[in-house]
Amino acid sequence: MTDRLMTPQEYAERQKRYRAELEKRLGVAPIELTEPAPRKYRNKPTNGYASKKEARRAAELKLLQAAGTIAHLREQVRYELIPKQVGPNDIFFEHALTYTADFVYVDSEGFEVVEDVKGHKTKEYVIKRKLMLFLKGIRIREI
Repeated sequence: MTDRLMTPQEYAERQKRYRAELEKRLGVAPIELTEPAPRKYRNKPTNGYASKKEARRAAELKLLQAAGTIAHLREQVRYELIPKQVGPNDIFFEHALTYTADFVYVDSEGFEVVEDVKGHKTKEYVIKRKLMLFLKGIRIREI
């Protein structure tokens, strides 16, 4: 066996041989997956963002920052709402509960703004939004 990577043609040939061997052993052809299953909320990842709407908002905010209207733009900022739970002798009980904001920036008046681009509000999001307000005093701006 060599340490070099296979070419795409070699890989396709290897896959073809593997599928033929499986079909011979099992007596049936393996299922072909032609396209991935649709996303739960039908969002389409765009330019590294979770949705087209989020990608558009990111572009808008970057323009606003370049114009000097906003400052300190950050993306995917994580807030810990409830720390991880451990018992005696550091025995693990529960993971930490976190909320990840899509965008955080400082507006023209000097206030920090936490934004979340939403197409569909899940029950989990609503609970985390309420915890952000109750525990951290931060109101999330929904776009």
